[in-house]
Amino acid sequence: MQQTQSQWKIADSLFIGCEQADDRGKPSFSILVGDKVYSHGAQLLQDYPCLRQAETAEITAKILLFLHRGEHDSVIIDADAFQKSYQSRLLQEQLDETLAPLYRQHPEFDVERVHQPQWQNNRLSFFFVEHNTGLPYFVSYDYPAAGMGQSLFPSDQEHEPGLECRLLASL
Repeated sequence: MQQTQSQWKIADSLFIGCEQADDRGKPSFSILVGDKVYSHGAQLLQDYPCLRQAETAEITAKILLFLHRGEHDSVIIDADAFQKSYQSRLLQEQLDETLAPLYRQHPEFDVERVHQPQWQNNRLSFFFVEHNTGLPYFVSYDYPAAGMGQSLFPSDQEHEPGLECRLLASL
């Protein structure tokens, strides 16, 4: 198993992000804690209740996003900075049409809805920026409704119980 540089520490637990290729050469991601490997968020959250605490929502969001997409995408931690950056880039694109379109090819996003990762009533909600497009996405993850044997972002299913992942809504 190839280990990536992603590591997160909570109390005495070190969570290490690992990447390997599956049988078809497609990357798969897992989290190593001690000598146990987790490929699904629900089992990890069951075994490590510290990940379900309000003060660890940021780390939990990063770990769950890593399980789906690896270390390329970024969880939005500073909502104000993201909103300012988005508005600035959008204005630049509107004023200079020679810039490669990042946002102007989409309806204007409602970036006022963006907030830092948070747990509320066993639901983790967070936003992330997709690394290829720069587009913001919203994720809502219900624990324990997500099921113990399913991935956070199913590749071959339309919907997983307890999960919602979608492009940020437009104005």
